[in-house]
Amino acid sequence: MNAGNLFLLIIGIMFSAGCVSPGARPEEHSNMRKFFQKLKCGEEATVAYFGGSITWGATATDPLKTSWRALLAKRLQREFPAARLVPVDAAIGGKGSDLGVFRMDRDVLPFRPDLTFVEFAVNDAQNPERLECMEGILRKLHTGRPDMAIVLVITGYGTESFESPREEDYRSLAAYYGIPAISVVPEVRRRIAAGEFSCRDILTDGTHPNDRGYALYCDIIFEQLMNCGDSGPWPEKPLTANRFESARMIELASLLPPAASAAAWRRELPSVTGVWFDHQPSRWLPSVIVPERETASLSLETACSGAGVYYETVPGGDRFELLADGVSIFAADTKFPWPYPGLGNRFQLLPAAGKHTITVKAHGPNLRLGCLLLTGP
Repeated sequence: MNAGNLFLLIIGIMFSAGCVSPGARPEEHSNMRKFFQKLKCGEEATVAYFGGSITWGATATDPLKTSWRALLAKRLQREFPAARLVPVDAAIGGKGSDLGVFRMDRDVLPFRPDLTFVEFAVNDAQNPERLECMEGILRKLHTGRPDMAIVLVITGYGTESFESPREEDYRSLAAYYGIPAISVVPEVRRRIAAGEFSCRDILTDGTHPNDRGYALYCDIIFEQLMNCGDSGPWPEKPLTANRFESARMIELASLLPPAASAAAWRRELPSVTGVWFDHQPSRWLPSVIVPERETASLSLETACSGAGVYYETVPGGDRFELLADGVSIFAADTKFPWPYPGLGNRFQLLPAAGKHTITVKAHGPNLRLGCLLLTGP
């Protein structure tokens, strides 16, 4: 048998064993197929749930048991009883891809997921920069772990009709990268039109599902997940201007001078209480800095194209200002109307990329600032 016939025989055996999909070279079979193969073989597989409050499970009777992510984990375990599934909760309510693209290096990639669900469609709303942020997330996930399977999850909201503001955008983005986009919207709409239920029957507040709604979301996501097709080759060229693939976080405490007596700020642990568990600062921030003086400032000279801050929102919180080369970028109020802390973030692209001096300036003592957010150069 010559070498060519031997190669064809090997490929034929691989196809018949379900190792690769027809039309794919062996090295190009999909990451989703690899994920399911691990489950079938009883191996350990890590699944990250990266999103907002709908992924966390807000208004479920027990988010650890009746959210769509918890229910989906149970379904996968029943389907593949020998598998060892390791879930990663990376969901923060009220936050979109504009923070996600910065925090993923801490909250997702270190866990080396085999599969990551990305759900920010509702929180991203109509903000024009969010498509770039979402693309930044996808590209960073793929760069961080090229063999990771990625699924975009699209959820919706409404009181009379069920909508998703980013359905078309995120489907297009998923198609461009050859990854699955699983949307609950068409099926929910179909069932509402058929008279099975109304929005109010499955959503507690027009956005967050009740247990019935989460069970429905899980059924839809599971069915589509089990029928996901192979992904195509990952495109090198981005779809958008791609200004957020370079997103990174710098712990502000790491910029403090070593001599504590000379510091205008002090390092503290993040708050261990939060208005909601998914907003508990100690879960998401490595540290915070607190001003020793009401007008304390802290500067960093760095090459960047945008800058922002990730911080605690606190009862009676004060304002801070972020400056680039002495010019104000924005001022943020950290006051929170609830009796416990939460999380806030602000970011602004700069007129020109390059070397800048970025300065955080306090306007009062009641501040708890966590990380500097940077893009570029």
